[in-house]
Amino acid sequence: MATQILTQLSTQSLQVGDGHDQFEVMVNNLSNRFATFTLELSAPGIRPNASPDWYRLTPDISAKIPAGDQANFIVNLLALPPIAGGFTGKMKLNVNVTCLELGEKDRQSINLEVKGPGSIPLEISMATTEFQGKPGELIDIPIVIKNCQRNTANLQVELTGLNQNWLIDGHKRRLQLPPQGRSELLFICQLPDLSEAIHGDYGFQVEARQIQAQPVQQAATLTVLPVGSLLFDCDLATVNPKLHKDPREMDEVDDVELWGVRSHLPSSPTHNPRSRSTKASKSKTYRITLDNASNVVQSVRLNINRIDIPWFKRLQSFLRRTVPTPARTTPHCLHLRPSQVDLKPGEVTTLALNIKPKVPWWGWRRRQQFQLHPQLQETIVDPPEHQIRLAVPPRVPFWLQCLGLLLMALGLRWFYQHLSDHKGPVNSVQFDGQASMVISGSNDNTIGRWQLFRQLRKSQLQRLNKLPPNKAMQEKAVRVVHYRPRNNNILAAGLENGEIQLWDLLAETNKPMVFQPDDRVFDLQFSADSRSLFSAHGSGLVLRWYLPDLDNRPRLSTPAQQQQFNFAVQAMAPTSLAPEKGILFNKTTAPEDPLALVIGGRRNQLKLWDPQTDQISSIPYATGQEDNYITSLDTADNKPTRLAVADNQGRISLWNLNQCWTDNANCSPTDQWTDGHQERPVNAIALTQDACYLVSGGADGRVILWRLNPSGLVMDKKQIAKFSKPINSVDIAQKENTLAIVSGNDTHQVNLRQTKADNPACP
Repeated sequence: MATQILTQLSTQSLQVGDGHDQFEVMVNNLSNRFATFTLELSAPGIRPNASPDWYRLTPDISAKIPAGDQANFIVNLLALPPIAGGFTGKMKLNVNVTCLELGEKDRQSINLEVKGPGSIPLEISMATTEFQGKPGELIDIPIVIKNCQRNTANLQVELTGLNQNWLIDGHKRRLQLPPQGRSELLFICQLPDLSEAIHGDYGFQVEARQIQAQPVQQAATLTVLPVGSLLFDCDLATVNPKLHKDPREMDEVDDVELWGVRSHLPSSPTHNPRSRSTKASKSKTYRITLDNASNVVQSVRLNINRIDIPWFKRLQSFLRRTVPTPARTTPHCLHLRPSQVDLKPGEVTTLALNIKPKVPWWGWRRRQQFQLHPQLQETIVDPPEHQIRLAVPPRVPFWLQCLGLLLMALGLRWFYQHLSDHKGPVNSVQFDGQASMVISGSNDNTIGRWQLFRQLRKSQLQRLNKLPPNKAMQEKAVRVVHYRPRNNNILAAGLENGEIQLWDLLAETNKPMVFQPDDRVFDLQFSADSRSLFSAHGSGLVLRWYLPDLDNRPRLSTPAQQQQFNFAVQAMAPTSLAPEKGILFNKTTAPEDPLALVIGGRRNQLKLWDPQTDQISSIPYATGQEDNYITSLDTADNKPTRLAVADNQGRISLWNLNQCWTDNANCSPTDQWTDGHQERPVNAIALTQDACYLVSGGADGRVILWRLNPSGLVMDKKQIAKFSKPINSVDIAQKENTLAIVSGNDTHQVNLRQTKADNPACP
């Protein structure tokens, strides 16, 4: 039977590497019907299961070819046939054609000539083989490659030895060079920051590969230059390294004088010296902090020299007309541990310096001065040295020391009773209706009452009294305090153990209310008529207590209404279902106005609850995780639908709730921002009655005042106060043209600040 497939090749021999590594295959359909052809290359010695990626067919498979027509294939050889052990010389390459419709195959052969390693290698060069740079800089690595062969060369150029993440456009390049051609390549290296770009020499090499020849390499070196400095500080906050005390307490008991002598480099920041003087013979331990803010592995050794000149040596030098010399540093006076440390880039370590001066029996107070100077290489020290001065008084009679200690104890007691605040962090503060009184609740289990009094041009807080703690308050912290709206003669206090205490401020008596013990109270809100009290709990319960039930009872344990939410409730705020009527809830609205509560808490849940119908609606707030909380809510007295929300992700948002009950799709914040407290948690917020001002307190220790326009947008901000520890609670009140702002924080203080009410949008 005659064959129905005729295969023809464009050439009978092919030399690999001459720049024409392709040939054409023509397949003729000699049958009387349509046929589809496939093509495959094979060669003797090809490894079993070898991948066919060493050649490329165009097309992969032919279309249906009518009788008498022809299909054309282009074969490109991408690499040598995968023969085990490699191959050079001549070999036979088989072209196999298959037709499934006809059930026939055809084979043609082409002679393939593979050049050996005797071909001329490439030439690779660099203008320089030594590169250097600083962390963060871009370094260009130019490379010149020349093809010395008479054939076109397909190359792969790879840079190895450096971190691949440093190379912006990757570490590999592919290019094609014509015969006797040359090309310039550029690798761009982006050095990382100080902590990752360690000072040193990094060797690398550039390698060019092609199919027919051995790879060519060029070695080079990248030097990362030293950058940064060693930050050196001597901290007086720690007297005993085994006892970690509060820095404010250290300032009262540590008496050694210290100041820093800084270099005059333009990059040296201003240093604020601190000074103390010692009056005891006991040893003093100081904490020396070394911060390696460079990219150099540092080996630091501290030298300690005494530089003061005693009075008798100054007198002796004056009489002898010689240059005075400093006193000798004795081993019993100074002890540094460890004496030498090794620091990696970005590492911070501390050393302990123990100073025990020798106390004289007689005479006046002596002064001893020491200089601390770090020794290291390649980087600078900032500041270059610190100086410590000790003032050593003579011994005094015992009775005089006892008298001094007694007077000091009496003075500290007087200071504590008259000037100190709470003994623990302040969790809640609130103005009364006239902005003349402030109440505060603290972790020290007490409730404080403060009165504003005017002194010269500013107002200050003066503590009136402390409500006597009962048994429950002696055991648990006060989480929240709230004035009754009417008359402000009763306040409610929510405790950490779940108990709520209703205090009569005139009689200084209280009645407790508790539903579930140990269910922490997070927030309290009175109704407008003061007959109901709402409480928010960590279990997700929101309870309504009917206060007249307490008239004839010493204790109340059953709430009038309860609502269970599926998240821990952190904060509540009153709002209105009748915004056209204006004010509501614990403000000044009439009791018959529709009332509602805004509820916020864990996972950034924000809800609207109507206690009359028990209806709950969701406010579309940013979704949060388990550790995300809405920390504070507040509404304006005169505009109860104007809501402010704060959370522990640093977000503050303003809302107009007019649409949230009827059209949830249009319920969105009028303004929101996260940069107010450096993206740290915002713990408390408060609005003025007209919603013209918002005050916020955050974990960054700042109290910030925000001016708002009538549309609920922020116009600008002003920092009112800055403390070393987080702010837990804030409140704001406006009296005429003055804004009074009170805050409570973890420094155990209740702080009052005043500023001018100058919002042009609220005349």
